Amino acid sequence: MSKGQVRQLIRATPTLQARLERNPAKVRQTLAVGGLRDLNKAKRRDAILDAAVILLGTRDSSDITTEEIAALAGVSAATVYNLVGTRNELMYQLVSRILTDLAESLQALDPGDPIAAAQLVVDQTVRAFVSNPNAYRQVVAVTQRAAAAHPTPIEPSSFQVVAMRQAQSMGIIRNDIDASGLARQIFLSYTGAAMLWSSGRLDDAGLLTAARHGLFTALAAAATDDYREQFLDRMRPLSKALEKKAWRFNGPPNATP
Repeated sequence: MSKGQVRQLIRATPTLQARLERNPAKVRQTLAVGGLRDLNKAKRRDAILDAAVILLGTRDSSDITTEEIAALAGVSAATVYNLVGTRNELMYQLVSRILTDLAESLQALDPGDPIAAAQLVVDQTVRAFVSNPNAYRQVVAVTQRAAAAHPTPIEPSSFQVVAMRQAQSMGIIRNDIDASGLARQIFLSYTGAAMLWSSGRLDDAGLLTAARHGLFTALAAAATDDYREQFLDRMRPLSKALEKKAWRFNGPPNATP
C-alpha cells in the first residue's frame, strides 16, 4: 500500500485517525502489513490462474484436479479453494483478469479516439484468448453457458457502451441511434464469434476477422455521413476474408465441443 493510499484511508476512516493520533507508528505498520498481505494474495491468485491456463492448454477441464493446479502454482489445494473457488469460478476469474487488463490498457489510449478504444476491446480480448487457444476455448464455452448465473465483476459490454456514447457525442454516430444498444450489438456479434471459435468452427485468425467485421459493420450502419465510408472501407476486406477462409475451418482434432 503506497503512502498516498495510506493517507487517503486514514482521512476516510475516523477511527483510524483517532488511533493514529495515539500511536502513529503502530497504525502505519498495520496498514503496511495489510497492503503486503493483499499483494501476496494477488500474486498467489495469479499463480493459480497461470497454472490453470497451462493445464487447460493440453487437457480437458474435467480431467484436471484442484491438487494438480495447486502443485503447479506452488500453493495448497485449500488456497486454491479460498482464493479462486470452484472449477467454474476459476473460469470466470480467468475472464475477469482479461477484462481487468483491458480496462488498464484503455486508460492509456487517447481519450479523444473512441473508435480506437472500440477496436482495442475486440483486439486485446482476442489476443488474450488466442495466447492459449486450447485453454481459452474451454473457458469461453463454460463461461458463456453459465453467464446468467455467474456474472463477471466487470460487465464486458460496458467498454463498448462508453466508446459508442463518446463516438455519438463527437458526431461519429448518428443522434437517432441508441448508442448503448449499438454497443451491446457489437458485443453480441463478438460473443457469437467467440462461441464459434470455442467450438472449433473459427480458427484464431478467423476469430479476429469475425470480431472486427462485427464492429465495423455496426459502425458503418450507425455512422454519420462523414464517417460511414471509412467504416465501409474497413469492413469490406474483412467480409472477403470471412468468405474465403475463416468459415471453412473445421477445428483442431481435439477441439472441445
